Amino acid sequence: MPCPQNPDPVPQRALVVDDNSLMRVVLSSMLMQRGYDVIEETSSEAALIRLKDERFDLVMLDILMFRMSGIELCQIIRDELGLLDLPVVAYTAHSDIFNVAHMRMAGFNDFLFKPVDGAALDGVLQGLRAAH
Repeated sequence: MPCPQNPDPVPQRALVVDDNSLMRVVLSSMLMQRGYDVIEETSSEAALIRLKDERFDLVMLDILMFRMSGIELCQIIRDELGLLDLPVVAYTAHSDIFNVAHMRMAGFNDFLFKPVDGAALDGVLQGLRAAH
């Protein structure tokens, strides 16, 4: 089944943040296949610098990262940077109800569970488009 393309005439910019290079490359490739220009960062700290200086249309955050978690970064994105309308999606291997609730409370718009598959990603992207 072909990937749905980004319907916008100008490619949207996505920031993918993960300290695991394989996961980062896989998710970035999936987003590029869907028409996104993708920037990758290996840490929450590096992502925070980019988010202060650049505009993104989507942020994909791994939850478990060294030093600063994706949850902590999402809270900073919302509370300190004031980027309340920026779609932020978590992806994690932990699908228990506590983690899902914690992600929602931190300000994530949606979440994906590893291994991320194309159908799940498409569903999240379509939901974000409908909400914005």
